[in-house]
Amino acid sequence: MATKERQIFITELVGKALNEDAKSVSFDWLVNKHHQPHFQSSYNIICDIYSSMGGMNPDKRITKLSPDAYFAGEYNFLFEFDELQHFTTARLNTFAYYPKGLKLNYSIEDWVWFCNLYSHKADRYRYKKTCADFDFEGGRTCGRAYFDCFRDLLPQYQGINPTLRIAEFEVADITSINTASIDKIKRLLDSKLKYFYKR
Repeated sequence: MATKERQIFITELVGKALNEDAKSVSFDWLVNKHHQPHFQSSYNIICDIYSSMGGMNPDKRITKLSPDAYFAGEYNFLFEFDELQHFTTARLNTFAYYPKGLKLNYSIEDWVWFCNLYSHKADRYRYKKTCADFDFEGGRTCGRAYFDCFRDLLPQYQGINPTLRIAEFEVADITSINTASIDKIKRLLDSKLKYFYKR
């Protein structure tokens, strides 16, 4: 199954487990450049992450970023399905900057473990690709890690519950939509959803 198809498939299963349809949305505060009014007290953190990866701070056109999905209703959180390419050395290094007590609906310890296990392979994924912020080989990898931080740090300031992430390795054996698959997703969500607040 292609990467995008896999993302859509797992997102649909999460929706069935939550009994809530996933939505494709954008937010005015989720854009491709870090701004102090959006990041508030985490602004210095995202600046340090950006600088540590060699960010160039170009005069680029501001565009909105899209989460993989948004679950509204009582959940009110961003959902991200993280494939191999998210578990890079660049992503591993971002976690050293995360503030203690940051609320997330996934385990940073698990993500660090996945990065340590898979970064040697993930770092090579489209290694020659660059991006506006990181104009060097491996730059696209840095850009992905940078924007993953946006989706983790910003919700706390924007009235959104902590971000839910599922790694492809956690659901590798799920290949069809059936009761057993939905039950497995429910158990996985039960282990992750420590922070969500009904509106």
